[in-house]
Amino acid sequence: MTNKYNDKIQPMRFLAFLLLPAALLVGQSKHGKTVNGVERLLYVTNKTGISVYDINDSHQLVRKIDVPDTGDYKGISASVSLGRLYLTSNLKDDLVCLDLATDKILWRRKYSDGYVDSQAMSPDGKTIYVPLRDGGSWWVLDASTGDVKAKIKTEHGKAYAKDDHPIAGVGPHNTWMNRDGSRVYLEVLTVPYIFIADTKSNQVIGKIGPFTKGLRPIAISDDEKYAYANVDWLLGFEVGAVRDGDKWGGKMLHRVEAKTPASRLAQLPNPPAHKPHSTMSHGLNITPDQKEVWMVDGVYGYVYVYDVTKMPPQHVADIPLFKEPSETPKPGWISFSIDGKYAYPDGGAVIDTKTKKVVARIPTSEKLIEIDFRDGKPVKAGKR
Repeated sequence: MTNKYNDKIQPMRFLAFLLLPAALLVGQSKHGKTVNGVERLLYVTNKTGISVYDINDSHQLVRKIDVPDTGDYKGISASVSLGRLYLTSNLKDDLVCLDLATDKILWRRKYSDGYVDSQAMSPDGKTIYVPLRDGGSWWVLDASTGDVKAKIKTEHGKAYAKDDHPIAGVGPHNTWMNRDGSRVYLEVLTVPYIFIADTKSNQVIGKIGPFTKGLRPIAISDDEKYAYANVDWLLGFEVGAVRDGDKWGGKMLHRVEAKTPASRLAQLPNPPAHKPHSTMSHGLNITPDQKEVWMVDGVYGYVYVYDVTKMPPQHVADIPLFKEPSETPKPGWISFSIDGKYAYPDGGAVIDTKTKKVVARIPTSEKLIEIDFRDGKPVKAGKR
């Protein structure tokens, strides 16, 4: 027997189904597009958490992760073996550990030397090396718990003279881990050396320099032959020798001074007075294929590219980050995708490293990292 009520309601239900938002029909998946069985996601810090973008799908936004009571992030890293993501947050000076499967906070830790800065993760994902800016050392932490395993003593640094250009705060700042995890490279604000520490003994075994001024972001070649460093008040970078014969630590070899394109100087005769991190170049990295060093111009909104297959480095390209000349992006960092196809300067642009062209625009930040997943589990993580 036909139910007249059901005959009337079924078309209404079907119409309501058609009117549902597409996101509800397909489900709000937290994952991105799979290519060759792998999802490639870019985790980018925002003001109060993380925005996740799909590298396989033209860097489309996948989701946002709220991380309560955090902000002003100083570092980001990931452990594939533990399935965890780590943020250093200056809002409350703590290290925050999140579960990559659930996006939930697992734990957060504070340390007696206060200000947690830009950390590095060991290749096995078991140990984090965290600079504590208010002290004079790096703290070696168990990545599963945040417990302290050891400390690597360096120095605290000193404020520049009053008539020199001021920097707000000094102390342990940036960290670079070598490919096999046997050595970690440490940079202290206002100190003109890069410290090299052995990760078995957690002792400093040498230092690179002196450079001409205190250092900012650093990058070390995979063969541990050259160290590249932004230097205070230099639009450019300097190159140091990682070794001197059999001894770890060598001298500064080359100084590379970049030049803002004349056309940009004409476009912006009165550039912004504010410089990210109080210096012209605070952002430098070496491409995964080890052929180029990319660095930022934080005043005029450019990225400059140098060929480092020969010494001294040779200028290759100037890449504007702005769409319109009136825009004044102030990049303060640069990172690469794991495969080296994309460059991610802080400043809202995604750059194809082959063509040197901007191919997407997303709200990038200084703290971002690629994490690749297979069947929902992390299998590879980059570094900032």
